[in-house]
This record gives sequence, C-alpha cells and structure tokens, in this order.
Amino acid sequence: AFDAAKNIDNYSYIDSIDVKIEEYNGSQLLQTIVFDTTTSIPKDSGTFAYPLQILYKAHAQLNRAYTYKIIIKNRYTQKTTTAVTGLVGDVSIKIPVYYIGRRNSITFIPHLQQLEFVKGDNIALAQASFYLHYSNVYKDLQRKQGEPVIWDIGESKTNRISYVGENLLRRMKEEIPIDEEVEYRLIDSIVVHLYTASNDLYLYNIAISASTGLNQERLEYTNLKSQSWIDGEWVEDKNALGVFASRGHYTLMYNEFSKNTNDSLLNGRYTKHLKFRTYDY
Repeated sequence: AFDAAKNIDNYSYIDSIDVKIEEYNGSQLLQTIVFDTTTSIPKDSGTFAYPLQILYKAHAQLNRAYTYKIIIKNRYTQKTTTAVTGLVGDVSIKIPVYYIGRRNSITFIPHLQQLEFVKGDNIALAQASFYLHYSNVYKDLQRKQGEPVIWDIGESKTNRISYVGENLLRRMKEEIPIDEEVEYRLIDSIVVHLYTASNDLYLYNIAISASTGLNQERLEYTNLKSQSWIDGEWVEDKNALGVFASRGHYTLMYNEFSKNTNDSLLNGRYTKHLKFRTYDY
C-alpha cells in the first residue's frame, strides 16, 4: 500500500478533472470560483501525505448569506459530482466575559465552569480548546516561549461547553518540563479556540467515526451527488462519497489569569514547582 501510495498516477486526477464552486443568492448565480492544483498545502503525516499529492485550492471572498455549489467534472468521461452547502455563521463568546479594548483576565477554578457562546446559523456542533502560552526566562536572562499547553475541553450541540477549570493547571503540570536552567516563567496569554461545524459536516463525522458498540454496521452519509451521461441523458449513479461542508474557527485572547487563579498557579499542588511569577524583572 505504501509503495502504491507513492505513485502519483495511482490516485491523482491532476489531468482529468475540473473543480469549481458557484456562488448563489437564492437562484441567482453571482460568481464562479475556479480551483487550481497545488502540492504545497501542508498535510497531516501518514501514508497518504506523500509530498506529491495533488490538492485543489482557490482564493475568494465568501458571504455567509449565500449558498455554494461545488462542481467536479471529469474531462474525459463527463461524469459530474455536485453538492450544495451554506457557510457556518458567526459566533461570539459570552462567558468567560471579555471586554474589548481592555486587559482581560480569565479564571480557572476546581469546580464546574461554562464556556458560553452565541451561535450563528448553520452550526450543528462546536468544539473548544484553551491554548496557554508562556515564556521561559533562563538564568542567563535569555527568554524563549515554551510549547503551548493545549487543553481540549469538549464539544456541544448547544451554546455551552462545561469544564472543570483546575484541569488546566493539571495539564500544565503534565506538559511543562522541569528545567534547572529556567530562572522563572511568565504567562503570556490564554487563547480560547472555538471550532464550529455545519450540519453536513457533523453528520459526516458521525458516519465515519469508529464503531464502539456490538453492532458493527457502518453508517453512511454524503451530500454529494454524481451523474453520468448515458444514452443522451444525465443519470444519477449514487456512487459519490465524502462531504462538501463548512466549518469555522474563532479565537479570543485573554491576557492573564485572575488573582485567584494566579494564587493557585504560584502556590497550588499542580504548578508550584514550575517557577511561575506574575511579574517580570
């Protein structure tokens, strides 16, 4: 399989298909976005992340009020695959509270807390993560930013995600290494990452997830339709797989921990030994 995957001719349609997206306001066609091929987009590691993989990309201004239709056409067989989707709507975070134009702090406590947000249209699922960014200040006074501590707090189909805040400090204990050359550490920022998925993407992810029960039948979901030109007419052949969908990514940066969380950071059981300070020399 690995040797086969390294041969681009085994899986690439670089000379065979055209890809475009049409933008519609109702039934009115507003623009056509033509895709070009590239091999330069970073891909996840693995057998099928061979550097010569062909991807299709385009740059365009999109509008959440419009719908988008993808059209994939084989130049030689004329077979056409299509799907229609809308964009996920905007989101905004209500809790933890954030004030625009001010220095914002965030609290993590040993009790259940809520990430609360306002969802726009066409959002079926939201996932959230906290990214904690910090700097190491070394004994020779050089400073270097450490690898961020990433905590995936969960997902929800509603507008709330629950978490126990103290678990971030526990994660810091597990991931920040002890280094005798570090004089002290400083919190740089805490960033909330909120990811959203449209209903089509949500259903597709359910269908491709691993079976965990005794019933091992696999679900199938696709919003793609494929048609072939047979005897002078288009005939749907129902062999298209995959999904054409939308997802969103929203971030919000908090500058520092609250006073209570700083007390836990400096003196608590999880992070006291990590040499954090709330001030810089």
